[in-house]
Amino acid sequence: MAGRKSSRWVLLLVWLHAASAAAQIVNVQALFDENTGPGRSAAVDLGADWRTGSTDLFSVRGALLGQWRSETHTWLAVLRGEYAFAADEVIVSKVMEHVRYRYGFTERLSGEVFLQHEFDKFRRIQFRALLGAGPRVRVLTDEKATLVVGLALMLEHERIRRDSEPDTGEFRTDPRLSSYVLGRLEFMENVFLVQTLYAQPRVTNPADIRLLNDTIFEVKPNQRLSVGIGFNLTFDNSPPLGVPKLDTQLRTSVGIRL
Repeated sequence: MAGRKSSRWVLLLVWLHAASAAAQIVNVQALFDENTGPGRSAAVDLGADWRTGSTDLFSVRGALLGQWRSETHTWLAVLRGEYAFAADEVIVSKVMEHVRYRYGFTERLSGEVFLQHEFDKFRRIQFRALLGAGPRVRVLTDEKATLVVGLALMLEHERIRRDSEPDTGEFRTDPRLSSYVLGRLEFMENVFLVQTLYAQPRVTNPADIRLLNDTIFEVKPNQRLSVGIGFNLTFDNSPPLGVPKLDTQLRTSVGIRL
């Protein structure tokens, strides 16, 4: 129920399957615990895969999330990383940190400020930093459904890693708009659908746009257990040379609240 008191909790997510995707847009909005009152919360996400024999593979991934909320102030911090190698060759190496502050002017209108850093070897991103701010409006606040829209102006600094590609070592600083629509729907008791759409065009060249579609289907058999299936699709119209424009990710998770 909205507005209920929250207590400190730890959420452990065990990833059962994840098709690797290197998306540049991170859906932080879906990480907020909207239906709690003032309080603190934390989450830990851990996963590993070790295979030998016909396929030699080792991968480890993890994330740490913390949220603090009062009547008008909300802080969210996320640290996420992933590393994997197969046949003695590194195939995934990335890390992301994100900090976001939200101030509620009214029940429906709030403002957000955020800071983010990323490194992703296989998207050829040596360094990427974001600083942005903008309004957020809760259009629908029904007990069974929520619809939120947001718009932010952000400054992006991106540096390509040094390698053999023609654009090696290049960097640029650009202003971008970041707009999103977030919808939550409770189909029936303890069965939820969360849908998020992002669009991030470059202000000086709107054709240089990044898009994200993130769909999460979640079932909560009880207050401590949740099972989720998610699909993520990201499009970047102007990625670094040699990096695909389209990424997809399918993931399944089990969550335990302690």
